Amino acid sequence: MNETVVITGAGGVLCSAFARDMAAAGAPVALLDINVDAAEKVAADIRAAGGRAAAYRADVLDKDSLEQVHQAVLQDFGKCRVLINGAGGNHPRATTGRETFQPGDETLQDIKTFFNLDKEGFQFVFDLNLL
Repeated sequence: MNETVVITGAGGVLCSAFARDMAAAGAPVALLDINVDAAEKVAADIRAAGGRAAAYRADVLDKDSLEQVHQAVLQDFGKCRVLINGAGGNHPRATTGRETFQPGDETLQDIKTFFNLDKEGFQFVFDLNLL
C-alpha cells in the first residue's frame, strides 16, 4: 500500500496502533493530534522501523487548524487517500456520577446525573466526537 493515510487522534492508544499498522503495510502516514508530542513519538517509532511518517499539531474542532495541516500534508505526502477520524474523548463536565439511571435522578442536585450535566461540557464532547 503506497496510499497516504491521515489519522486524527494519532497520538492516542488506538489510533497510534492504526498508524503503526498502516505504515507497516507501506503507507506514508500523517499523524494529526492536538498533542503533537504524542504524535511525534509515534511518528519517530514508525520512522525507526523504516516507515514514512510525520506528526502535525491539529485541533479537529478548529477549521483553520485543519486547513493549515491539510496544506502541510499535501506538501509532505501528497493527496490523502485514506482518512481515519480517530480524535475523540470525554470531558469531566460531561461525565455522570453514576453508571446507570436510578429513579429520582431527574430531581437530584447533589450528584451529577444525565439530567443536570453541564451543557457546555456535553456540547464539547458532542462536537469532538460527532462533528
